[in-house]
Amino acid sequence: MQMMHASDGLIVESDNQIALSQSSALRRAVFLNRNNKDLNGTILRTTDGGANWVSQTSGTTNALNAVSFTDANNGTAVGWYGIIIRTTDGGANWINQSGTTSFLYGVSFADANNGTAVGFDFNAPTGLILSTADGGNTWTSQYSGSGVPLVGVSFTNACTGTAVGGARVILRTTNGGNNWVLQGSGTESDLLGVSFTDANNGTVVGQFGTILRTTDGGSHWVPQPSGTSNLLAGVSFTDANHGAAVGELGTVLRTMDGGNNWVPETIGTDYDLSAVSFADAANGTAVGYGGTILRTTPRPTPTPDAAASPRALAMKQTK
Repeated sequence: MQMMHASDGLIVESDNQIALSQSSALRRAVFLNRNNKDLNGTILRTTDGGANWVSQTSGTTNALNAVSFTDANNGTAVGWYGIIIRTTDGGANWINQSGTTSFLYGVSFADANNGTAVGFDFNAPTGLILSTADGGNTWTSQYSGSGVPLVGVSFTNACTGTAVGGARVILRTTNGGNNWVLQGSGTESDLLGVSFTDANNGTVVGQFGTILRTTDGGSHWVPQPSGTSNLLAGVSFTDANHGAAVGELGTVLRTMDGGNNWVPETIGTDYDLSAVSFADAANGTAVGYGGTILRTTPRPTPTPDAAASPRALAMKQTK
C-alpha cells in the first residue's frame, strides 16, 4: 500500500464538517441525516503539512463525505446523491464518475485501480457496496446482505477489505467483494470507522466510546477500554501499534501498543471531530465541525546543553 508524503493531504467538506485523506486508507466523516441541505462540495488541498490549504474546484455542490488517495495524484471522493468524483492530478481536475443516486458515506482504494465505496440505498432499503477495478470508469454493485447504512470501509489490497455500519455490522471480504461475510462484533453499538494496516490487524470505532480490535482478520473482535463514552467517528493506524481515534466533543485518543492502552489528549477544542489521518506515527491531522483542522507534528528534540554534558562536567571537575 502506497502512502502519501507527510506534507500532503486533502479534505472534503459537508454540512459544516470535513473529512480527509492523507493515504490510501479511508479517512471519513459520518453524515446520516439526509435532510440537511447545506451542501457545497468543498475540497481543500495542502502540500506543506497543513500550513496552507488551497480550495479546489470539485464540480459538484453535493456533500462530499469521504475521500481516498493511493498516492499524491490519484484520489476519489464520494458523497450524497451518489456523487463519485475522481482526480489523477492531485485534485487540479476532478471528473464525475457517478453511476448511482444512493448516498455514499465511505470509500477505500487499495491501489489506483481497485476501490470500494459504501453507503445506503434509501429506496431498497439496503446497505450499498460499489466496486471498481478500473479506477472508477465503471462501478459494479455488490450484495451486502445488510439492511443498515454502511459508513466505513478499509481495504489493504484489492481482495481484502472490511466495511462497518449501523447496528453493530462488520462485513469482511477476501475476494474483492464477490462475497461479503458478516462477522460477530460482540457489540450493540453503531460502528462508524475502520482502519486496517494489513490483512490481519484492524480497529473499529463507534458509539459510546466503542473500540474493537482484531489481529486475525476479524475472526475475533476484542473490545478495548477507551476511557470515554463519547461517540468515536474516525480511526487511523499507521502500523499494528500506532493509532489514533477521534470523536464528539473534541475527543482524541492515541495508542502506541495496538490499543491495549488508549491515552486521551488535550487539544483545546470541544468541537466534534469526524475524521483523523496519520501519515506516520508522528504526523497526523484531525478534522471536524465548523471547519476544524487540527495538526500534530513531531516535537523538536531538545538541543543538549553543552555545559551539562558528561564530558563538560568531567572537564569542569578537573579544573
